[in-house]
Amino acid sequence: MAATAGATVGRLSPCVKEQYSHGTMKRIDIHDSADLPSMQGLATFAIVAGHASFSSAAEELEVGQPAISHAIRQLERRLGCALFERDHRGIRLTDAGRILADGVGAGLTRIHQAVRDVQHMQDGATEVVTISVSTATAASWLMPRLAAFKADHPEIDVRCVTTDSDRNFDTGGVDLFVPVGRARWPGCQRWALMAETVYPVCSAGYADSIAPRPWSMEVLLGAELLTLQERHRTRMRWSEWFRAVGTTAPDGAGSGITNDYTVMLHAAMEGHGVGLGWHHLVVDLLDRGLLVRPVLESVTTDEPMWLNAPAGRALTSAATVLRDWLVAHA
Repeated sequence: MAATAGATVGRLSPCVKEQYSHGTMKRIDIHDSADLPSMQGLATFAIVAGHASFSSAAEELEVGQPAISHAIRQLERRLGCALFERDHRGIRLTDAGRILADGVGAGLTRIHQAVRDVQHMQDGATEVVTISVSTATAASWLMPRLAAFKADHPEIDVRCVTTDSDRNFDTGGVDLFVPVGRARWPGCQRWALMAETVYPVCSAGYADSIAPRPWSMEVLLGAELLTLQERHRTRMRWSEWFRAVGTTAPDGAGSGITNDYTVMLHAAMEGHGVGLGWHHLVVDLLDRGLLVRPVLESVTTDEPMWLNAPAGRALTSAATVLRDWLVAHA
């Protein structure tokens, strides 16, 4: 079901007024758990509210949309009021839904923070920073820098969590993150790391088997173009790259052989074809001769690569140190 923007909150509905008059939205009595809906139901509601879409929430939770609809109906029956307005345009939070979304969101954020604080307590004097990046960014960009960071700051441990999809990403358990694609994260703090520069890469053997370097655009169009199998597009594709350099290419240009960018780079190194290389991820492979650039053209996008911090909480001192170091050494 497609979503539309949330309606502006007006006067409280009778349902919400009743909830306030009974005090159930003012405080939670931990001695009477019967007053609370299930945590699973509340978490499901928070995801639906965040996406403003039942179908997107179902994708994130990897369940069918009927299961999401059933969970929301149960929660609405439990609370005795509608949480979403439904019409042909999609869904919007009601006044009650907005109040619950604010409360549940704040509560989940505090739970995540409390869990992290307890985990950090077990580390003694060592400060811990958790950063989330894609597998390729971890292997090709972050890990080569961490030894130098540790030498500069032995008192800080960096924990790296990898994710290759922005759609299923939960910012609650991390201090810093680099999005997989070009998605914007409303409310998040962010700092520019480096320009996003993209160009074709392949093995020297494959390049020389096709034509002398540098190739023309016509030769590149006739080569085996490797791409990612992405259900939800997050990164530049071949058709976009060709448009940016002034060449027309079919929208479906490129053969999807994997959903893992690191695997795609290995396919290029093994001579299976030409892949799009992000400069910060392939520059070391170029320096080592494992990849070459068959054409001279490159594209630098309008958006840099961003380092983000989740909204709603201040950076720890250790996270601030890592942020400043990464920005300086990007």
